[in-house]
Amino acid sequence: MFNESKYASLMYEQGLDQWTRAWYGEAVEAGFIRPHYHPDPVTIKRVRGYFDAGLSPTEAAMACFGYKH
Repeated sequence: MFNESKYASLMYEQGLDQWTRAWYGEAVEAGFIRPHYHPDPVTIKRVRGYFDAGLSPTEAAMACFGYKH
């Protein structure tokens, strides 16, 4: 029997992976981070929240690393 929850989870994980790669690229291009950057657990949780909230990778890079008010 087809399990929709596993399929949806796989689609979510694939989307998150692609989005995170784009977020990383945007952050490097903007000069926020250097290649081979490894985020800490707090940053990983924050970035996943940006994905879940529907931010674009560019918006998320700015929110994560941009200047704070």
